[in-house]
Amino acid sequence: MPLSIREQTLTAFEAMLRTVVAENVPGTLILHRARRQPVPDEELPALMMHAAPVSSAQESAAVVRNIERITVTALVSADTDEDLDRALVDLWAALQRAVEADPTLGGIAVDINLTDADQGAADGEGIGGRGDVFAAYAVEYWTKPGDPYALAP
Repeated sequence: MPLSIREQTLTAFEAMLRTVVAENVPGTLILHRARRQPVPDEELPALMMHAAPVSSAQESAAVVRNIERITVTALVSADTDEDLDRALVDLWAALQRAVEADPTLGGIAVDINLTDADQGAADGEGIGGRGDVFAAYAVEYWTKPGDPYALAP
């Protein structure tokens, strides 16, 4: 069964997230795509990926320009505020390194642009705890008019 270019784009972004390695964050990052329930502490550190189409406009007789909003939330916990902040900074760097390594996702996308970002404070009593880094990306990909299964040149 053929996959739409949108699904191919999401799958490629998901595969890219699987390459994220935070050098100074203990444990293995667990990736969740489209997870709706909270991630329990025992599954941290983790990445959560969500996607939604933003726009689709026919630019020419040969190209429909599609924009997908893909959000990534990196979650981590630590024992101290300082360790938590360092882990969040490291997760941000690791995420950016992965995205910037190939902003075309192997040729399926035209480009990836960061559109929003945030670093959340720890939950709890203010000593360590849980925190997150949020990033929203606009991923542009082209399809042929009338055929969302065909990549446009």
